[in-house]
Amino acid sequence: MLRAQIEEYMKINNIHQIDLVINKDDKLAVYCTLQGGKLKDYTNHVIDRKKDIWGYLEWKNGNAIRKEW
Repeated sequence: MLRAQIEEYMKINNIHQIDLVINKDDKLAVYCTLQGGKLKDYTNHVIDRKKDIWGYLEWKNGNAIRKEW
């Protein structure tokens, strides 16, 4: 999913922060926030608009579950 689609998803579902899994085989996720309508990572840089992002982490009972878009 592209950055613009994720931003729209977050706006519709009133989500302000998300942990993105950029590539399917990545061990770690990138903590991101929606600021001014743009998706920014933990270093306050805007996520690449051309990068196809694989998925995100969903948290349940303190455990992270990897979800594909």
